[in-house]
Amino acid sequence: MDFVDQGTFVRAWAVQPQRFAWLLGAGASASAGLRTANQVRDDLLLRVYAERHGLVRQNLNANDPNVRSALTSYFDGRNSMVLFGSADDYSCAFKLALPDESARHSYLQGILKGCSPSYGQRIFGALMTAGFIDIATTTNFDDLIEQAAAESYSAVNDVGDPRRLNVAALNSVDRARHILSSENHPLLVKLHGDFRESSLKNLTDELVAQDQVLRQSVQDVSRNVGLAVVGYSGRDESVMEMLESATLPDSAWPAGLWWFAREPDRVPDRVRRLLEAATERGVSSYLVALETFDELMASLVLQAELTEGARTYINGLQPASRVAAASPPEEGKRSYPIIRYNALPLLAAPTSVLHAPLSGVDNEEFRRRAKEAEWRGVAVHAGGSAWGWGDSEQFERIVGTAPEVVDIDLTGGIPEPGLQGLLVQGLAKSIASWLPARARMTRHDALVLLHEWEDLSEPRKHALRRFKKAYDGQVTGHLGEGRGLNRRGEQRAWAEAARVHVEWRWGVPWMIFVPFTWVERLERDEDHEMMVVDPAADWRRERWVQRKQNETWAGIIDVWATSIAPHRKDVSLRLPRACVPDTFGGFTLGAFSAHSWRSA
Repeated sequence: MDFVDQGTFVRAWAVQPQRFAWLLGAGASASAGLRTANQVRDDLLLRVYAERHGLVRQNLNANDPNVRSALTSYFDGRNSMVLFGSADDYSCAFKLALPDESARHSYLQGILKGCSPSYGQRIFGALMTAGFIDIATTTNFDDLIEQAAAESYSAVNDVGDPRRLNVAALNSVDRARHILSSENHPLLVKLHGDFRESSLKNLTDELVAQDQVLRQSVQDVSRNVGLAVVGYSGRDESVMEMLESATLPDSAWPAGLWWFAREPDRVPDRVRRLLEAATERGVSSYLVALETFDELMASLVLQAELTEGARTYINGLQPASRVAAASPPEEGKRSYPIIRYNALPLLAAPTSVLHAPLSGVDNEEFRRRAKEAEWRGVAVHAGGSAWGWGDSEQFERIVGTAPEVVDIDLTGGIPEPGLQGLLVQGLAKSIASWLPARARMTRHDALVLLHEWEDLSEPRKHALRRFKKAYDGQVTGHLGEGRGLNRRGEQRAWAEAARVHVEWRWGVPWMIFVPFTWVERLERDEDHEMMVVDPAADWRRERWVQRKQNETWAGIIDVWATSIAPHRKDVSLRLPRACVPDTFGGFTLGAFSAHSWRSA
C-alpha cells in the first residue's frame, strides 16, 4: 500500500480513464448541501421525542443547544437507541422513528427534493456522458449524479455516439447484469437503493441482506478495471464485505485500488486492512490525499481530451456559478471598470462543534481556565453556553463538565453572537495555518499576522515572496528607538496583517479581510490613567499614506485574496491540528472576491 497525492491518480486516470470504476459515498454529495447522517439522525429522533412527550414538533429545532441536550439525555444509549457516534446509530434512528419502509421512502423523498448537483457532480456526470467514466457505484439515495448526467446529455449529446446514463438499483438488478454483460455504458449502480423506488436499504439488517445479485455484478467488474473510492467512510458492513470479496479473485482490480481520504494516515482500521490485504494479493493499492470531491473533478477535467461541445459545456459550469455568488445585484448593464472588494464568499463551514452550558464566568476567568488547560483550539462563551473546536478533554477542563458534539449551521444565516465569534476565530486560525502567518485574538478582533519563518514549506515561501513584493519590502520586524517598548521592556514587534470578520450580504456570508499594520501593544504606566499617544502612530500612518493609492491598495487586496485562494480555485481550509480537524473539518472559501460597479 502506497501513500500518494492527488496528482498521481490524475495522471494515471488520464491515460486510461475507462479502466476505472468509481465508488461514491456521502462525501461526494456534501458540497451539494445534503443533510449529514448526524443531522438526519437528530431529525428522526426529534420526531420520536416530540411524539412521546406531547410536544409541537415544528416548535423544536435540533440545532438549539437545549433541544440537543434533551435529545442526548433521552436517547444517547437509552430508550431503544444505541450510543451516539456508534457505527449503527443512523440505522437505529431510522428503525426507531420510521420502521415502515414506505414511510422511510416518503421521508427521504422530502429531504432530497429540490437538491441540485454540485460543481464536482456536474463534471462527473459530464465525464460519464462524454465516455470517460463507464461504471460508478454509490451508497447514496439521491439522484444528483443522474441529474448531472442528464444536464450534460441534453447540452452535449453526440447523436453519432449517444451515451445516456443507465441506472440500476435494488428494483432493477437484472438491468445491471444485462448492462455489464453487454457493455452498454455508462452505468450507475445504487447499492442502497434509489429514493424514487420502493426498496431502500438503510437499516443494518437490510444492508446485511443486501441484494446478492447486485453485489455480485459489482464484484464481477473487479476483474476488468481499477476502483476509485471517494467520499466513502467504510462504515457499511455489506459494502466493505463486497469490496473485501472483490479482492480475492486473481488479477482483481488490474488498474489498482485507490482510496481517497482527507487524512490518509488516519483512515479506519478496516479500510487499511482492506488495502493491505489487496496489496498482499498483488493489487496495486493506494491511499490518496484529497481535499474535496469538487477539486478532484476539476483536476480530472483539465486532463481529459474532450470534444469542443463538451469542453464548452464544462468550462461554463464553474465560472457561471462563481460570478453569480460573488457579484452584488446589478441595475442594468454597465461598461465601467469594477472595484474589487476585500471579501471572499464563505461557501462552507464546520457543521459540528463542542458545546457545554457555562454561566457565571466572565471573559477574564474563561481565558484563565483556557490557559490552565493548555488550550490551543478555538473556544468562545456567550449566552450561558461555551462552544469550541478542539480536544474534548481539554475543553471539559475549561467548562467543568463533559461537552457534547452538536450540529450547527454557520452559513445558513447570521448565527448567534457566540457562534459568530467561533466562526471568525476559526477562520482566522485556518487562514493563518495556510499562509506564512500567525493568528492572534484580541477582545474585539481576530487577526492574521504575516510572519517570516526560515523553515517554511515551498508554497508558503512563494506566498511570502508575493506579500513582500506587494508591500515593497519586509512584512515583519521590530520598531526602532523611540517607538516605545513592550511589556518585557523590548523593542515592539510589527507585522503586516489583516483583520478578519464575517458579514452577510445578499443572503450570502462573506469573509472580510482588512489589511493593516499591526504593532505590538505598548507598555503603559499603570500609575497614569490618562491616555498616552502611541509613539508608533505617526510611523504607521506614514507607512500607509502611499498605500491608499488605488493601484497599490488593489495590489495588496489582490495578494491577500489570491494567497488565501490561489489558482483561482475554491479553497478548502482545514482547522489547525489543535482544533481536531478530523472531527470538525474546516472551511471552503470561493476564489473570486466580491466587486462593485463604479457609480455613474
